[in-house]
This record gives sequence, structure tokens and C-alpha cells, in this order.
Amino acid sequence: MSHSLSVNIIKSAGLGGIKLINIAFYAALIFDTMGLSINANAADEALPKEYIPLVQGLIDAAKANDLEAIAKRVAYPLKREYPIPAIQNTQEMVTRFNQVFDPQLLELIANSKVEADWQTMGWRGIMLGSGVVWLDFGGKIIAINAQTSTEAALKAELIAKQKTALHASVSEFVSPELTWETAKFTIRVDNMGNSQYRYAAWAKGKPLSEKPDLVLNKGKLVFDGSGGNHSYQFRSGPYQYHCYVTVLGTSDSPPGELVVYKNDQEILKQTVIKAD
Repeated sequence: MSHSLSVNIIKSAGLGGIKLINIAFYAALIFDTMGLSINANAADEALPKEYIPLVQGLIDAAKANDLEAIAKRVAYPLKREYPIPAIQNTQEMVTRFNQVFDPQLLELIANSKVEADWQTMGWRGIMLGSGVVWLDFGGKIIAINAQTSTEAALKAELIAKQKTALHASVSEFVSPELTWETAKFTIRVDNMGNSQYRYAAWAKGKPLSEKPDLVLNKGKLVFDGSGGNHSYQFRSGPYQYHCYVTVLGTSDSPPGELVVYKNDQEILKQTVIKAD
């Protein structure tokens, strides 16, 4: 998400100082197939009547500052911007509530008008404003596309720890995108800025403080439709390395897959068995 695009969404949603977070899932979910823009006319003109009580329940909970009621209205796990770990259950949400919901976000929800500020967006769900909060059609929160100052500080702290733990050759980056384990490898993809990404891989079990066995630069991010699935793609001579990230899948879908091609022929495929 570009800086200018984020600013426009903040203005349209009336968020003031709330920071929208740049997560590929939310970008594809909120925007269109290529994650570039949102057309307000694509939303339904009015929230269907059957969803009004569900939305009003969340608004009432925000007005009462009832963190337990809000926590029970979340579909878990609730993803946060990497490397912040996802929130796994109601109890953890209560513990981490102030990381996610600051007074500004609670006020935004509490002051929202059901039929004026909430809309359905096709199969994607129900959104507040331009996508600050998303609900499924059962009224559960499935995404919060805002970042409090507490979460921003936590993210910076976690990134600093990652940089300290990495080998010096790969310790500089703008932001981390993923860390995966497959049957044979540990893989990192980092955002290097200017829409370029870096791939680094170690033999499984090898500490990341050691020099990577393979580093590929100038990778690109490619979205697969509008469901949030995407891939990071890298080239090295006749070889192509694709990290396919699963966002919209089935209950037993793995977090992703590493697929390696040689001259466009698949020569390796490994399922992700652990994703940080």
C-alpha cells in the first residue's frame, strides 16, 4: 500500500491518527484484484437488514468499552502485521486488547452509524468505512486494518530482535514478510523497499545467525485474485523460486508452499510446516 493511498483511506474513514497497516491480506481483501484501489460504488447501497443487529452489537460493545464482549466477537486466529503474532483465542485477546483497540479505534466503532458507515462488499464481508474493520456474515471480526501506537512499538521491537539474530549479510531490510520452515529449509522473505524483495534460505536446523545457503534479490510480489492469496517470486538464471502464501484456503490448507522451477518446469515443491 502506498503512502498516499493510506492517507486517502485515513481521511475517508475519519481515522485521524490511526495508522492503517500494510498487510498483503488486507490489501487484497479491501482493495481489488491487484490490490490497487477501491471503488466505493462496488459496495452495496445499504447494509441488508439481517446484518444490522450483528453490527449494532459490536457498536454497543464499543460504546460500553466492554472488552470481553468485543473479544467474543472475534474470529480466531486474528492476524496482526508480521512479525507480531496472531491472537489465538478470546483469553489472549483480552490480554492483548489494548494492543489492538486504542481509544481512537473504539471511538470510531462506537460513533459509527450502522446504515451509513457499514457496507457489505460482495463475498468479502461487512466493512466499516473504507475497510478499517471487517466482519464476516456471522458478525465476527475477521480483520482490523489499523495499528495502534502500542502495536507499532511492538513491531519495531520484534524487528530489531530479528535483525540482531540474523547473519550480518541479511540483517538489513525495511520490513520482514515471512519466516517459514519446510521439510528441508528455513526461509525468510524481506521487503527491501521500492517494491523489491529478498529471499534467504538455510538448511533446516541451521541457525539464522549463520550465513544463508542461498540469497536471491530483486523479487516481486504477485497477487492471485482478490482473496488475498499471493506469492513472492525470485529468479536465478534458469531457476525460479516462488513462495506461495495461502490466505484464503480450506481449514486444512498449509500456510504456504515453496515451489522451484527450472526453465518453467517444476523441480521442487515443499509445503510449509511452520510459519512465524
